[in-house]
Amino acid sequence: MCTMTPPPKGFPVPLSRSRSKPQPEDADQAIVLTPYGRGLVVRSRNSDGIKEVQLLEWESFAKPHKQQRPFMMYTPKDYPSVTPRVGDDVVCQYGRGRVTQISRSPDAEGEPSLKYSIALSSWRLNGRSTVICHVTSPPPRVVRKHTLSEMDAHEKMELARSQKSKATNYFSRKKDYNLALTTYASAVDAVRNVQHDHSSTNEVRADLVVVMVTCSNNAATCCIKLEKWDEASKFAKNALVLLDALYGKRGKKIHTLLNKEGTIDAKLFGEWRAKSYLVVARSCMEGQRVNDAMGVLKKARGVAIEYIDEINAKQQDYSKEERASLKNLTSQVKEIRRLLVECSDKKKATKKMEKRRAKAMFGGDKESKNTEGQKQRGGTKGNEEKGRITIPAASQVVGNKGENVLHDQGEKNPHKQSSSSNIKKEDRSQPTVSKSVSFSHLPPQINEYEMSADDNDESSPWYSEHREALIMLGIAGISAVALMALRRSSR
Repeated sequence: MCTMTPPPKGFPVPLSRSRSKPQPEDADQAIVLTPYGRGLVVRSRNSDGIKEVQLLEWESFAKPHKQQRPFMMYTPKDYPSVTPRVGDDVVCQYGRGRVTQISRSPDAEGEPSLKYSIALSSWRLNGRSTVICHVTSPPPRVVRKHTLSEMDAHEKMELARSQKSKATNYFSRKKDYNLALTTYASAVDAVRNVQHDHSSTNEVRADLVVVMVTCSNNAATCCIKLEKWDEASKFAKNALVLLDALYGKRGKKIHTLLNKEGTIDAKLFGEWRAKSYLVVARSCMEGQRVNDAMGVLKKARGVAIEYIDEINAKQQDYSKEERASLKNLTSQVKEIRRLLVECSDKKKATKKMEKRRAKAMFGGDKESKNTEGQKQRGGTKGNEEKGRITIPAASQVVGNKGENVLHDQGEKNPHKQSSSSNIKKEDRSQPTVSKSVSFSHLPPQINEYEMSADDNDESSPWYSEHREALIMLGIAGISAVALMALRRSSR
């Protein structure tokens, strides 16, 4: 449990609640050192000179007791300010500003003293010029930072630029995409609802467009890294809305000012637009909306090629900004083409899957029946061709080395029996070879006849072919002999 030393006699005692009527708060609420820690001067009463001080360090004591209201102290004393640090909002004799640098320098008496460099926000100059003042004595008083609702357009732009630089550091160096996304989103929110007045210059309005577009695109890139596709598409579409609005006001003050400061059209309407289109296309691809992604990619390709051709059409030397834009646009075109190829492949794969499903649902039985019928017809055809041998008009002998030797029909072949035995051996050693023999290089004069697999011309005896004729001849001979014997016996 934390305890605090009691204050010396004569010091006011802090109260837990304030029952007085609320009065207007101070415009610049100072942060002071009290006997009870740091305090924030909320109000200074002009009637009695009492100051309402909120004890900032007493909030830790309120948490265990669930104290909802802050601890307040009422005192007529002016407590000294806390020591200024770099980045603190301060008030000096020249106005309100922010401490940018603290250094040591000798004062008038030669003693070292602190010198504070302050960028004054209460001073507005033409363009983007800022006023820097250097204060040594009296030291500036630290005040509370303005909330977003209390800031004017200039302060909101400064906040957005500082948030953008922090987010870029988180993204590129620390690779902390969650923190980078949060910081980019806070930069966008800082300038989303800027209320312009007479103090808003054209420079502020131009900076507003640049910060909104770049931070939206960068936040979309962080969402892609984190695979938050819907949020990425929203950020990218916000950037496209701003760019389309600016494209409709080309040639006017803000557009002309941006071009003079180096933000050329190839960067505004080429690079930034193509980057937003790429993010939207990737989001569509992840959502299986391939047709939408291809349409967005074609838009991005048209935008990028338009400004590439515009830069290449110039015959004179390119400027530094044009060279950078040409390089970035060329790399974006390559990425667009790669994504288009990927989309077309996905589209083809989807069509194949749909065809397979349709065949499985409606055409599966027909296909199986057709394939079975083809198999049966092929089997019967093969069985018919098993016992069929085509014999050419001229006999052919196949040698061991694959040479073909042709013999005329009338020519005698003394090695006919040996060659036939060799053919038999080859048939037995290779049972998978078909028995159908054809000779495409010979004339189509061939004789076909049917024979069984067991029949063989050379192995069967000579009388096997004329068995019936020989039987009839034997019967005729026996009958003739019997008839002659009868005649002789009758005589």
